[in-house]
Amino acid sequence: MPDADDTLDVPAMAFATAKTVVAARLADLAASSDVLQQEELRAYAGRGIAAGWRMPVEFSGGVRRIDLLLPAGFPWQPPRVALIDRPPFLSWPHIEHDGVLCLAPDMLDVDPYDPAGVVTYMLGDAAKLIDRLIAGELITDFQDEFLSYWDHAADEGGPHFVSLLTAEPPTREVRVWRGKKFYILAETDAELERWLVNRFGKKPDGFKTDTAALLWLEAPPIPSDYPRSGQDLRRLAAAAGDDPGALLAKFVCRRPDRIIAALGFTTANGPALAGVIVPEPSAPRYGARDPLFKGFRPGTIPDSLLLARYLGNTNLIRRSIERADPDWIHGRGQDSRTAQLREKTVAVIGCGSVGAAIAVTLAQAGVGRLALIDFDILKWSNIGRHVLGATYVGQPKSKALAEKLRSDFPHLYVTDFVCDADTAVRRHADVLASCDLVVSATGSWTADSRLDAWQETTARCVPIVYGWLEAHACAGHALLIGDAEGSLRHGFDRTGLPHFQVTVWPNGTPLRREPACGAAYQPYGPMELGFINSLIAELALDALLGATEPTHRIWVGPRKRLVQIGGGWSAVWREDSSFREEGGFILERPWPVADDSGKEAQAA
Repeated sequence: MPDADDTLDVPAMAFATAKTVVAARLADLAASSDVLQQEELRAYAGRGIAAGWRMPVEFSGGVRRIDLLLPAGFPWQPPRVALIDRPPFLSWPHIEHDGVLCLAPDMLDVDPYDPAGVVTYMLGDAAKLIDRLIAGELITDFQDEFLSYWDHAADEGGPHFVSLLTAEPPTREVRVWRGKKFYILAETDAELERWLVNRFGKKPDGFKTDTAALLWLEAPPIPSDYPRSGQDLRRLAAAAGDDPGALLAKFVCRRPDRIIAALGFTTANGPALAGVIVPEPSAPRYGARDPLFKGFRPGTIPDSLLLARYLGNTNLIRRSIERADPDWIHGRGQDSRTAQLREKTVAVIGCGSVGAAIAVTLAQAGVGRLALIDFDILKWSNIGRHVLGATYVGQPKSKALAEKLRSDFPHLYVTDFVCDADTAVRRHADVLASCDLVVSATGSWTADSRLDAWQETTARCVPIVYGWLEAHACAGHALLIGDAEGSLRHGFDRTGLPHFQVTVWPNGTPLRREPACGAAYQPYGPMELGFINSLIAELALDALLGATEPTHRIWVGPRKRLVQIGGGWSAVWREDSSFREEGGFILERPWPVADDSGKEAQAA
């Protein structure tokens, strides 16, 4: 063991070395610079800046000072550059409140072995940006990146805004639930109530909604035009056309205690929403008690004057809006599949370690409705490879998984049925028939063959994706039967043994047993399952997006693990033209079909 005195602070040494190299590069560049003192570095509190230099740089219009800043993690963290001689915050884009320039995203990768080169590049990039800012070339970036700048200008305090709204025109009345800490905007009361019940497990006490507004203003303002008062909001609405102004006037006539509105804009990077709250003008301490109707009898004040008084010089509250609508959650409004998947309904039969993971993946992908079917109870022995943890032990898997998905994705419709596959077919055939897809992840030939028989009686009107594992998850299968030509049974014998298996176990499948009657299990874990679950979920998504022909995909696990636990490749797999000894890949092969004589034949 080395002595304590011999222990080196490697990060500190690397920083010191890189700092020396940077200082030498600044000298080589003949840059006049002064080392920043601690009191000057405090201007960048919270950024972890450990050293820096201040230097004058000649720009069009004169000399401006910039700071080159090295964070404590340099050279593994990128350097930063700040502009000292700058206009007030939000006058120029890409400059933060402390003058640091937004030259690159936070996840920027830099070469830690060339600190001088990185600094030289960053200084050059900063000079180019400042030149363009001085020339006024980037003013439209305020609009293209509206959300960031509005967030900087938002007022502190006040409720947090969450939006379930469809972020698109037209201007319209919407609904708002006003909680103590946050407001939720939605298109309808029913949507609000369902979201809250899904998210929190029950409807809030005294549940009540109010009318709010979505004012679609087309182009976002730049910071100097952000509304600061009710009067400013009225001007923005008037500039956007008749509808926003008319809606505001309608609101004022109702005399609400406050106007709650989402401002919608179309930007080069997609739609953006901003929140505003306009309080009702407060009565003065002395004199008339109602500032809105001063000088008029009730009901006689002109609407235009009432609007001007309500939306006058009273300061409004600017708030950022966090979008939680399906389009934003599932692809941030950029995934063309989102709208299609939102209209789909999927039944997942079998909510164990395979089916539960597939249900979560489908929910994350944006499938709008899920029906979860399973009769089993979650046990402590399950949670090592199940998406449900200790919180749900002792509960039916389908019911517990539905509760989790409703809470995690409150905009989804999730139902559950505590029953097996046969009961689901007999008692809930209407549910299955209303689905766009059924996913069977039971691992049971009895259950799967029951579903195959049901699908045949319905003329294959609902496609089914079957998923199953070979021993120890050393291989996994995903099968889509989506049209009249396919059938699950074509690939199995009458006892449920598949005609094509990837693995073989010369000494028999090695099972482990619990100290209980009939309690046998295979000790594979979540790593092995991850590949197979993804395989099945991807085929399910393909089916939802239009695939119909019988499709059989196989995850062939790595040979190394297979051999370690006493298995090998089957003869039928070794003879296949796609065989590869090392394993670790996905294979797609034809699924058998029945010929005219009723015998099974391999598809071409």
